[in-house]
Amino acid sequence: MNAIQVRHVLPERIRLKMPAVSNERTARRLEKVAQDIDGIYWVRANCKCAGLVVRFDGSMFTESDIIDLLTMHANKGHA
Repeated sequence: MNAIQVRHVLPERIRLKMPAVSNERTARRLEKVAQDIDGIYWVRANCKCAGLVVRFDGSMFTESDIIDLLTMHANKGHA
């Protein structure tokens, strides 16, 4: 499995390079799952660059929490 790379961080916002997102089906599933989590405001996936941008509530999550959540859900799709 390819590692997730943090590309950019702002308060309550993180941009990731996530190889699993290059698959359209996985990208849309991750967007849907993440948007259903309380404390995540929005998610935008870009399959062409395998990128994911997440806007979240910093009082509920850290950047590491977001990465862990997305990794867990991305791996569920490959199980």
